[in-house]
Amino acid sequence: MMDVQNQKEKHVLMTGNDALCFGALKAGLKFYAAYPMTPASSILHTMAAQEHEYKIIVKHTEDEIAAINMVVGASLAGVRAMCGTSGGGFALMVEGLGFGAIIETPFVVFVGTRSGPATGMPTWTGQGDLRFVMHASQDEFPRIILAPGDAGEAFQLAYRAFNLADRYQIPVIILSDTYLADSLFTISASDFIVKEPVDLGAIIRPKDAENFAPELWNKPYKRYDPTVGCVSPRAIPGTKGHLFLANSDEHDEYGYSEEDAENRVRQMEKRMKKLEMIVKDGNGGAPLWYGPEKSEKTIICWGSLKGVAKEVLKHIKNLNVLHFNHLYPLNTKIVRKELDKIKGSICIEANYDGLFSSYLYEKTGYKCDETFFKYDGRPFFVEEVIKKIEQNF
Repeated sequence: MMDVQNQKEKHVLMTGNDALCFGALKAGLKFYAAYPMTPASSILHTMAAQEHEYKIIVKHTEDEIAAINMVVGASLAGVRAMCGTSGGGFALMVEGLGFGAIIETPFVVFVGTRSGPATGMPTWTGQGDLRFVMHASQDEFPRIILAPGDAGEAFQLAYRAFNLADRYQIPVIILSDTYLADSLFTISASDFIVKEPVDLGAIIRPKDAENFAPELWNKPYKRYDPTVGCVSPRAIPGTKGHLFLANSDEHDEYGYSEEDAENRVRQMEKRMKKLEMIVKDGNGGAPLWYGPEKSEKTIICWGSLKGVAKEVLKHIKNLNVLHFNHLYPLNTKIVRKELDKIKGSICIEANYDGLFSSYLYEKTGYKCDETFFKYDGRPFFVEEVIKKIEQNF
C-alpha cells in the first residue's frame, strides 16, 4: 500500500474488493479463507498476492463450510480472520456462523450479492441478500451488518469491522455486491487514513494473563460469565489458568453443556443484549446526508447505490440523499430523527421486494413516499433515476 503520510494529494485506482482487502490488512488480518465464488473471488486472488508481504495465511478451501469453520478456529486461536463468499456460499456457511456466535468468537464475513436465487446470474449485481444475512441463523444471535457505498468506505468499513467484531465478540458481515466489488474507483490517499486505533477488545493472551483482570487470577475461569456483562474476557487457548470449552451446545459460564432453563435465559440474554450495547455505544445505523441540508425531495438508499444517488444530485435541484452503510442493528432513535427531516422520499433498491424500505418501516414506522426497485441484474443508471423522480414528484 502507498505511504499515505507522504502522498496525501495523490490518488489510486482500485476496485471495491481491492480496497476492502487493504482495509482488512490494515486492521491486522492474519488469516483469510474462501472457496471461489463471484463476486468474492477477486478477494482471494488479492489476498494470495499479498500473503508474503503482509505475513498472512490465505487458504483456498474445498468448500464454504470449511472456510468459515477454519476462520472461526483461527479467531479462537487469537488472530484476526475473515472469509468471503456470495449468497449461495453463505447458505453453506450459516451453521458455522451460528457456531462462532454461540462461542462468542469474533470474525468477519464478506458477502458479495449477485442476482439469484440458486446460481441465478453469477456475474450480475443486486441487493437481494439483505434479509438473508440479517436473519440467517438457527435461533437468534447478535451480529453487525455493514454495507459500504464505494471503495473508500469499503476500506474504512473493512478496517472497522474487525474492531467491532473483537469489541463485542460477534460475527460482523460486510454486505457488498457485484457492482461495488468489481467497479474501479479513483480513491484519494486520505481515504486510507484510519482514525480509530486497533481495538482487540477484552482478550487475555498467554504473555499478559497474570496482568489482565488480576481479580480473576487464580480463580476458575468463567469464559461466558454473565455477571460481568455482555462481553466477558476471552482467553487464547493455552493461556495458563484459563481453561474453557468452545462448545456448540448451549453451555454454562465455563463452556460445559447445560440445558437448565435458568442458565439458558442467562446465556441468551448475555448474547442478545450486545445489540443494545452496540446501539448505546453509537455503533448502530447512523445514516449520512449528501446534498443540500434542506430539500423537498430525498433519495433513500444503502450500499453501492450511494454513487448513482450522488450523481443524480447534479441534475435535479432541491434534492438530497440519505445513505445507510451501517444496516444492522439500527439506532432507531437517531434514524427516526434523521427521517423526520424528510419532506418527500423515494427509496431505490436493487431487489424486487423493497427489502430495506420494509426493514426501515418495521424498525422506525417510516414509510417511503415512493420506491424504485430494479432487479434485472444491471446497476441503476442515472438517467432512469432522474426520470423516476421527475415522474413522481
